[in-house]
Amino acid sequence: SSGINAEYGVNGEEENSAKVCSGTTGRGVTDFQDYGNNVFVDVDMSGCAFVKIPSVVISVEGSTHHWMALGTSSVYNTTPSSFRVYLKNEHAGARIDSLKDMEWNIDWVAVGFTC
Repeated sequence: SSGINAEYGVNGEEENSAKVCSGTTGRGVTDFQDYGNNVFVDVDMSGCAFVKIPSVVISVEGSTHHWMALGTSSVYNTTPSSFRVYLKNEHAGARIDSLKDMEWNIDWVAVGFTC
């Protein structure tokens, strides 16, 4: 899931510079997948047009219970166009149907090169 919000040059450089790109998987529409008693989501950032693996920072956002989740800042399998997030929530129950109701989603910021 992706919703590209912004792309900026770092330090005002236009050519051969790092770019900042951000997005969200969206409240109530994030495509979480079952992973045992946990979930994961693959995040598409292909719209950023990175040519090398960027640095990615994430945050889990929602309307309730996301503060109890584990894995909320861990990014896996990063490529120039995507990454994966695994979430574990033993107390609130990380079930796909309840996560959509609780509007869990991934907000992210990536810094990388586009040329």
